[in-house]
Amino acid sequence: MKSVRRILGTACLVMAASTVAAQSDFGVWTSIEGSTKLNKKLELSLEGEYRTQDMTTMTERVSGAVNLSYKDKKVPFLKADVGYTFMYMQYMGDTEVKYRTDEEGNYELDGEGNLIPKHMNVDAPYWTARHRATASLTGSFKLGRFKFSLRERYQYTYRMAAECDRERYYYLYFPPVYEMWDETPEQMVDEKVAKSDHKLRSRLQVSYNIKGCPLEPFAEVEVYNELDNALALDKVRYTVGTEYKINKENKLKVYYRYQDYAGIDEVNGHVLGLGYAFEF
Repeated sequence: MKSVRRILGTACLVMAASTVAAQSDFGVWTSIEGSTKLNKKLELSLEGEYRTQDMTTMTERVSGAVNLSYKDKKVPFLKADVGYTFMYMQYMGDTEVKYRTDEEGNYELDGEGNLIPKHMNVDAPYWTARHRATASLTGSFKLGRFKFSLRERYQYTYRMAAECDRERYYYLYFPPVYEMWDETPEQMVDEKVAKSDHKLRSRLQVSYNIKGCPLEPFAEVEVYNELDNALALDKVRYTVGTEYKINKENKLKVYYRYQDYAGIDEVNGHVLGLGYAFEF
């Protein structure tokens, strides 16, 4: 048997390297959207999206969405919309060390004041479905060739239960050495329970209409706050890009996005986005 100190040291180095790589993660998001006017006030749109993660080597999610928007010419600066999105998402594998506790739930320490490991869980990537409903109100105004808009969006997401393959490694403590009880892990299945969350998304956007040019560059900042947790900050998105009008019914969008998560366990990352929209 090997010394668990060496094993854990190696595992920590691997996880640290993975964390550094994850902090500079890169993905590509592609989408196609079709919309049509039902009448002078209502517009229906359908969207399909595909996202990658882990330096584009893994699928992050495949989704389909339907959205209904309302805009009255009597109040041209306001638009309201509701939408539903179905997502099939892949979660990356995870490694977590569990530590020994006493009957009162306090962590047990060795003679040097270090936590004593009990076992280590190594989870494989897994897929799960999500349902999402949104309701938004967007206000906008123009100043010269600039257009400013502020969108407030309520978002409810329900993640369905799923199962994840797990390998568990057990440890024994022989002072002052930690040793692996069995180098062959126990194969098991971990149950990921269903859960839901409520968020408020606030997005400020500015775009510029270049005279005589089909390009319309834009920049935006979007803040996600958790309504379940007293408006605690969840993440911030920073985006710059441009729209390209092919003709009256067709346009392309290209953008770069950086996602900055508030949670220390979340993965910040860079995104290249490509979108195509058409009217029918």
